[in-house]
Amino acid sequence: MADLRFHPKLSALVLYTRQFSALIDAGISIMRCFQLLGETTRDPDLKAANSRLSDRVGSGAHLSQAMAERPDLFSPSYIGFVRAGEIGGVLDDAFAYLADWLEQERDLAERLEIRSLLLRLTSKVLGETPASEVAIRATVESAYRAARTASFSRLFEMCLTAGVPMKLALATAAGILEEPDATELRTAAETLAPEEHVAHLLAEIEDLAPVVAKMVGTGEEHACLDDMLRNAARFYAAEAVHLLHTASSG
Repeated sequence: MADLRFHPKLSALVLYTRQFSALIDAGISIMRCFQLLGETTRDPDLKAANSRLSDRVGSGAHLSQAMAERPDLFSPSYIGFVRAGEIGGVLDDAFAYLADWLEQERDLAERLEIRSLLLRLTSKVLGETPASEVAIRATVESAYRAARTASFSRLFEMCLTAGVPMKLALATAAGILEEPDATELRTAAETLAPEEHVAHLLAEIEDLAPVVAKMVGTGEEHACLDDMLRNAARFYAAEAVHLLHTASSG
C-alpha cells in the first residue's frame, strides 16, 4: 500500500477487511454486512467507524466517500481500491486484495518494529547510529516505493478491467502515490486526449519505478495493457516483500 509503516490499528483493520471481503463475496448486502460487522468487531474505533459507515451509506453516500471521513483508519490507497470496486462492480475483489495486502503489511511491520527496537537499543549502548540501521532504513524506503508501484499497477489494472474510463482510472490510481506526484498525475489525466498514450505521463512520475512506464508503453503498443499492469503489480509486490524481509531479518 501507500504506507506500510506500523500502525497500532493494523491487526484490527486486517480482521475487519477480511470479514468484509468474505461477507460481500457470499452475496450479502452491504447494509447487512455493516450489521454483522458491528456485532463481531471488537476494536472500539472500528466499531464506531462501522456504525458511521452504515449511517452514511444508508443515507445514500458511497462507501469510499464515507471511509474518506476517517483517514486515521482508512488510507488513501485503501479508499482508492474501494472506489475502484464500487465503480467497476467488483467490490468483493477490491476487499479480497486489500485483506491480502494488509495481512502482509501487518506481519512484516511487526518484524520491522522488533528489528528497529533492537537497533535503537544498540544505538544507545554505542552512543551512535549503527551503519546497519542506515542500510536498513534505505532498504525499507526502497520497499515502500516498490509497494506503491505494485499497488498503483494493480489498482490501475483493476479500474481498466472493470471498464472505468482511462482518465478516471488514472486519477483513482494516483491516490496510491506520494505527493506531489499524486496531484501531478491527476492534473495530467484531466487533459489526456483520447488518442494520447499514458506511458509518457507515467515516465514523469518519480514515485513510480521507471520500468512501469516502459511496460505500460509496451502494453499500449500491443493492446495488452491489462496484462502488463498485472505483471508489473506481481513483480513489484514480490520485490517489496523481499526487501522488507531483508530489512527485518538482516
